[in-house]
Amino acid sequence: MGEHDTGSDVGIPSDGMPSDEAVRQEREQWNEDKTVKERIYETALTLREPTSVSAVADRTECTPESARRHLLWFAEMGIVEPVGEGRPAQFQRNRAYFRWKRANEARRTHSSDELATRLETLLDRDRAYQDKYDMSDPAQVSAFDIADPDDHDALEAIWTDVNDWLTVREEQRVLEHAQRLQREQQSAPA
Repeated sequence: MGEHDTGSDVGIPSDGMPSDEAVRQEREQWNEDKTVKERIYETALTLREPTSVSAVADRTECTPESARRHLLWFAEMGIVEPVGEGRPAQFQRNRAYFRWKRANEARRTHSSDELATRLETLLDRDRAYQDKYDMSDPAQVSAFDIADPDDHDALEAIWTDVNDWLTVREEQRVLEHAQRLQREQQSAPA
């Protein structure tokens, strides 16, 4: 298992490519007042796998040149990042940017004590999963090694635990980052 992304992935399968239905629903939510830049931004937020400029242009109903120009601008801002070199040009969302954004929001909306309490709760949940599965990392858990392969309920329960454990770990990283940001802000000269 790789790095786990949290957030809403409704309609986006594990390969990162949305279904035709998800794209149709996305387009229905856009009103006539949405600019191409806004549509590309909303689409860029879902690019969990390398995606070609032409695929972004198709999804956002704009020209490839316009999609490329806006994606390059979003890359300069750190929202997306180019993947690989050559043609076709591909982009994906920058996970580090979104982790920083969530950490910065937590820093602004929670006191140091609140962050510490929330982090301790997550650490307790992490330790409970380590004890439950007698492993230090959720990536080490193999549902098929633990449960009978024919027991679909048991397999699903393990997979649910692993996904929650991955989310706990991601939230820990975000809150630890938020604490660092708070310390930096407090130690910065006025």
